[in-house]
Amino acid sequence: MNDLTLLREAGPEAPPLSPAARSAARAALLAEIEGPAPRRRPRRGLVVRTGVAAVAVAAAWTAAVVIAAPDGPGTPATSVTLVDFEMPTFPLSLEPAPPGLRPAFDGDGDGATIASYDDAAMENGFTVYVGEDAPESTGQGDDGAPGYQELDVDAASLGDDEVEVVTYERNWCVEDTATGCVTERRRFAWLSWERRDDQWVSLLGHGDYADAEQLQEVAGSLVDRPQPATLDVGLAPEGWSIRAYKMGRVLTLVNDAYEAQELTVHIPLPEDVIPADEIRESVSGPMGPQLDVTVNGRPAQLVRVDIGYVVDGHRYEGWYLQSQFEDGTTFVLQAPEAFTQEQVLQMAEQVTYNP
Repeated sequence: MNDLTLLREAGPEAPPLSPAARSAARAALLAEIEGPAPRRRPRRGLVVRTGVAAVAVAAAWTAAVVIAAPDGPGTPATSVTLVDFEMPTFPLSLEPAPPGLRPAFDGDGDGATIASYDDAAMENGFTVYVGEDAPESTGQGDDGAPGYQELDVDAASLGDDEVEVVTYERNWCVEDTATGCVTERRRFAWLSWERRDDQWVSLLGHGDYADAEQLQEVAGSLVDRPQPATLDVGLAPEGWSIRAYKMGRVLTLVNDAYEAQELTVHIPLPEDVIPADEIRESVSGPMGPQLDVTVNGRPAQLVRVDIGYVVDGHRYEGWYLQSQFEDGTTFVLQAPEAFTQEQVLQMAEQVTYNP
C-alpha cells in the first residue's frame, strides 16, 4: 500500500485497520474518556466510579488530502513563507523512566494530552491522559463492551489522595479478516485522580501494567517536566498551525486561513516503506518523472502528484517526498502545490524524529 492510500484509508472515517496499522495504533489508547461536564471529587476521597469502559483503538493516521482551492490562499507556488516552528510538549515525565518502554504523544496545537508508553512488541505498557476535567468513565462502552468483565476494584494511595484502581478484562480485536474481527481476552487496569486543581491524570495499563500495584508505581513517578514531541519540524509555513499529531509518528499542519490546505509528515511502518526505485509507480497520481534529490546529503525521492480533485477546471497537485534520517528510518513529507520544490526540500531537512 502506498503512503497516500494508507493515510486516506486509515483516517477517522476509514474502514477497519490492517493488523500492521492496528498494532501501530497501540494496544491501549485512551479514547473519548472525557465526560460532557466537569466533575470534582473531594481531596483524600475516592473517585465516584461510573463504570469501566471498553477502550477503542484509534485510527491514528490522519487524512492526507493536501489541496489548495483556486480562490484560496496558497496558489500559486511561492505564496508560502517558511518560518521557525516550535512543537508543543507533553506536560509530564516519569522519573525514573520505565525501562524498555518508548513514549509517543498525541495532541494538537494546544499541546499533547496523551502519552503512550509501550514496548517494541506493543504488548506491555500504559497510556497517560492529562485533562482539565474528571473523566466520565474509563473509556467507551462501559460494561456493555463485548466480553467485558470487571475483575477487581482497589483503593490506592497517592500522596494525600485515595483513588480507585479498576482492573477488567474484555475481548480485544487483534486481527481484521474478511469475515470479521479475531479477538482475544485482554486485561486492563485503570487509575484516575485530580493531581492538582484543573489537572486530572488518568492511567490505562495493559500487559505487565494491567496490575493495580504496577500502575500505582507509575502514577507515583510522574513529575512536572515537559517532554518534546518525538516527531518534530523546525520549519513550517507562516500562518499555519498544528491540526494534530498522532502516535508520535504523524504530524499534520493546516493553513489557518484556509483549513482545506494541509501538510503531512509521517514515519511509515517498516513494512510500508516504498523501495527508492519504486516511488513513482507506488504513489497515487504521479505526474512527471521521479526526481532523485538529496536531503541533508542523503538520497531522497520527490514526485509531483495529482491529488485527484478538479474544481472549475483547476486540477489540484502536490508533492510527495520520501527520505531517510541518518539512522535509516524513513519519513514522508506530503505538501500542497503552494510549495516550491526548494521549499519542500528545505522543510524536509529540518524534520527530526527521536522515539
